[in-house]
Amino acid sequence: MLDLSFLDPPIEVAASSPRLDMILSRLRAHGMRAYPASDPIDFEATEPLLIDMESLPAGLRDRNVKLGDEAARRPLVLLTPDTKLADGIDALIVSRDSDLALLRVRLASLVRRQARTAEFRIRLETASAFGADQAPATSDKRPEVLYLGDGGVGFFSLRAALQGHDIAVTAALTLRTAGDYLKTGRFAAILADLTPGGGDAASHVDWSRAESALAGTPMFVLTEPGADFSQAHLAALMMSTDLVEHGGDAEALAGRISRAIRDHAASAPVLPAQLLATQSVDEETGLFNRDFIKSHLDRQISLSSERGEPLCVMTIKLDEEFTGALPDFAQLIRTRVRDTDCLAHYGSGTIIISTPLTPYSGAVRLAERLMTTLGRQSSFDGLRLSWRVVEKRSYHTAGTLLAEGLSGPYTREHAA
Repeated sequence: MLDLSFLDPPIEVAASSPRLDMILSRLRAHGMRAYPASDPIDFEATEPLLIDMESLPAGLRDRNVKLGDEAARRPLVLLTPDTKLADGIDALIVSRDSDLALLRVRLASLVRRQARTAEFRIRLETASAFGADQAPATSDKRPEVLYLGDGGVGFFSLRAALQGHDIAVTAALTLRTAGDYLKTGRFAAILADLTPGGGDAASHVDWSRAESALAGTPMFVLTEPGADFSQAHLAALMMSTDLVEHGGDAEALAGRISRAIRDHAASAPVLPAQLLATQSVDEETGLFNRDFIKSHLDRQISLSSERGEPLCVMTIKLDEEFTGALPDFAQLIRTRVRDTDCLAHYGSGTIIISTPLTPYSGAVRLAERLMTTLGRQSSFDGLRLSWRVVEKRSYHTAGTLLAEGLSGPYTREHAA
């Protein structure tokens, strides 16, 4: 049989035998290309690094590595029962050897979260070049959370505890209901409860459709420690911003959820509304303008190359006779993409969307989702447009990537 394990995501493991052999074996059995860490460890590498604190290699101990400094450079996983060890750093804690089976899906969340933080950093650099002297103040607005699950005894105690942390909770049972709630734009996050006590959202939610229904809102998944996960559970975890284990009483759990949501909100990338006083926003659409996207795309390309992550540019062109609908169309798109996606009006009814950490297939799915959403809006009946997706290659600069996106060939014309 053809061995395709070389396609599995890589991870470097810092541990000493015999635990090293056990960890490598478990990770390989669950779809990861695990290999022993180099000596010395290269903290500038881009692959995830797992450090087994129980069998920490002597070379790593001798270096007295400060995890807070190193974790900023590559995705870091700590295998340890000490859940407080990662306080203050963006690292995953795997508290039991049996939890290594879930590492692949949890790492996907960590990589997305770190990519989001990196996008925030470089977008602030771009904004500074356009006159923003400091980070925009974070909103002190009371966060609201959309709870996805059946609810139950555990839900009511958790909701009361979250209200004690000044977080309002609204419950939704189905994707349709959740999608309707999310259109209001008032929710800071989704809390998908996969625990039996919460009704197990994985059993009554079609997670194959969830990406389009829940797009643009961070999702935290609530699980039972040591639970066995079905394919539905794993599909939910692959979409998650982070996993929160249900261990402890409702107050302790609410504290963990509150910190996760507030930390996520505090690291939100700069949005056009925060830069209206600068020369970076297009007045007609409220999106970034041509100069901003050209400058920012330079930084996105450098970051993508440095981290070995995909980056795409999507170009959407409205037919000339429909440019009057551009402001409303721009507002619709803005509510259907992630905050890390950078939207700009390039001029003449052309909208550019740069999508970090997104390969060509993912950007095409996003474009098709936007077209489907457009077709459901009666206010856009008869609107015609075309679109094109280009993935960044090693030879691209910001100028050539934008030029390729603007030059076609486009998809067949789309009529709403």
